[in-house]
Amino acid sequence: MTRIARLVLVLVLITSTFYGTTWYIRPDGGTRHSANVRRGQCDGQADAPYPGKGSNQHCAFNDYRYLYSDGTYNNKAWVISGGDTVIVRGGPWRVGQNGPSPRDSFGNDPGDPYGAFNPAIPSGTPAQHTRLLGENYAQCTAKTQLFGGYAVAAVLNLKGAQYVDVECLEITDHAQCTRVGASAYPARCNSGYPLSDYAGSGLLTDTHTHDVVLQDLDIHGLTSRAVIGPIGGLITVNQVRMAYNGAAGWDFDDGNGTPSVNGQVNASYLTVEWNGCNEEYPIAHASPAIACYDDNSGGYGDGIGTPDTPLNFTCDHCTFRYNTQDGMDLLHVSGSKLTVTNSASYGNMGQQYKLGAMSSVVLRNSVAIANCRRMAAPFAGAPATYNRYLSDFCRAEDGIALNLAENGTVIFENNSFAGYVATMFDVGCPTVNCQRSKIVFRNNVVLGYSNPAYNSGLLPGLFYFGNGASPANFSLRSNNVYFRTRDLRCPTGYTDEKCEDPQFLIEPTLKSEEDLDKIDFHPSAGSPLIHAGTVIPEIRTDYAGSARDSQGYDVGAFQH
Repeated sequence: MTRIARLVLVLVLITSTFYGTTWYIRPDGGTRHSANVRRGQCDGQADAPYPGKGSNQHCAFNDYRYLYSDGTYNNKAWVISGGDTVIVRGGPWRVGQNGPSPRDSFGNDPGDPYGAFNPAIPSGTPAQHTRLLGENYAQCTAKTQLFGGYAVAAVLNLKGAQYVDVECLEITDHAQCTRVGASAYPARCNSGYPLSDYAGSGLLTDTHTHDVVLQDLDIHGLTSRAVIGPIGGLITVNQVRMAYNGAAGWDFDDGNGTPSVNGQVNASYLTVEWNGCNEEYPIAHASPAIACYDDNSGGYGDGIGTPDTPLNFTCDHCTFRYNTQDGMDLLHVSGSKLTVTNSASYGNMGQQYKLGAMSSVVLRNSVAIANCRRMAAPFAGAPATYNRYLSDFCRAEDGIALNLAENGTVIFENNSFAGYVATMFDVGCPTVNCQRSKIVFRNNVVLGYSNPAYNSGLLPGLFYFGNGASPANFSLRSNNVYFRTRDLRCPTGYTDEKCEDPQFLIEPTLKSEEDLDKIDFHPSAGSPLIHAGTVIPEIRTDYAGSARDSQGYDVGAFQH
């Protein structure tokens, strides 16, 4: 071997060691070659079609499942190694058995397909993550679809996965049957032979799952959850949608109440919507909820839910809407830190935000509309059947539920709230002593409405304090604007607070549930919100990204 050839070989070995092996899935690839399948056509390590003859050719696999099964009975081990990259082209790609044979070669747990899921994807390292990528991952102009079928329990197993990136994928199933809800409408999934062709959840996690990146994902239409299980460290989420999953969106409860360990979620542009609803298939509507279920009809429906657990959570530009229970339910989280910025929660059947007794809670530049009967009304773009099994509207009669922690701090600043619930802010103290707990409440606007379903004219209360919490917990309260709230005495006694119509850009008269959809929280030209706020250095822009006026902050989430 010449000196140049040796140098090239060394460089190739160094490069492959640093970057790992890249594997390819494409429709024109071939079957997987292995020790069990010596006639297998491709090695999976080239972005090339099967050339048409020969075995163990340098070409892509033609089935996603060849990544963790060679197609022989009971084979279940990923062919990739930690730190490798997988690029999945074309699709959609099935996950789970083909059915109906109980000895299907693509079953990871043959004979028990409805309890099956692929082995945990191999973990990478801090320097070199394992990557599972849709083909357009660089800009993600279109997502590659993985769909679970034949009653597979989950599409992707992240239990124990560490230093793994999952990007630019659509994760779903191709079924309209349901396993949630007391009714069998439109059809109950058959979990005995012959099995229905559905999938349970999108992603599975556990207390060993950490340093995972979820980027540009659309997880929708599963019969159970988008993501289920506790976590064991950092999960980074960006541009992810969890929608129309039959039981819940992101559920940190594995069914056994297992708490997360060192759990930290850093999320941006996360949308959690229409969970508790069965998605139609094929999709024919803009809002394809064929039927939704709440806790009165055998459903669940939290957008985000947890067991009793510590869990740090940051959420920027997040949206929680039209879930059949609560929007963001972290009421059972304790001893942790939560920061929500530039986010919105509305139209959920329970509370819009439920915040547990954490050491620190921050809600800034955000919006909440407490219209918990929204799903009682028709919805443009949804099937007429979507709400026939819904009845537990406004199940807690609060907009935001908040528990104080002993010596904890809660900061609400530059938020816009509207709604018709009995109480906008329900503040409690589940701990022994909340006398030293602090609430900072500044630059917020609250607009109350009478619930159009009752025709009672009753307006929402502003604050309810219970279980040891009291107005004495306000360590700093100023520059807020309230209008049409019950039992409000003005002047309030707090600095620069007003009881005036905020004069939003669009402030609809509420005659039906649909009317509140039109609200626009931007201050109109004559609004008393303009320059009525105090300057808060941590807030430089508003909900929409516009700069805050250094001459005077506007009250609420939006700058005029």
